[in-house]
Amino acid sequence: MLQDNEGQEMSEKLKELEEKRKRVGEQLGRVGDMRQGSLSARYLKCGKPLCRCTKEKSYSHGPHFSLTKAVKGKTVTRTIPKEAVESTKAQIARYQDFRKLSQEFLAVNEEICDAKLTESGGNADQDQKKSSKRSSKLRLSEKSKNS
Repeated sequence: MLQDNEGQEMSEKLKELEEKRKRVGEQLGRVGDMRQGSLSARYLKCGKPLCRCTKEKSYSHGPHFSLTKAVKGKTVTRTIPKEAVESTKAQIARYQDFRKLSQEFLAVNEEICDAKLTESGGNADQDQKKSSKRSSKLRLSEKSKNS
């Protein structure tokens, strides 16, 4: 009778986890427009001889906004027009939400997999490969022959 209660509790927990996965998946589907990177404001000197920025050390042109992100190990920078700054900030915030939801989705999926494994009577420790002693013995005997 005790096993029936444990099985029922496990099934209920599994149902709860699957419901949570469904909710998180629905939230992921509603994220909307997003973009990766960080937005920064830059102030630049144009270098024209008669410009105020050349004459005054404390003056620079700007702000000029740029979006920076890593692509294949290299930093890529893109200029963002002033009128698109607020929407770009919102897109970056949605990307952060997406990342959090993705991590939550992955975590709940792992919990589901673990619960199913436990429910089926499997043991993750038994599934790991055992190292072969034979291959290490062969290497040792080969070394002794070469000595």
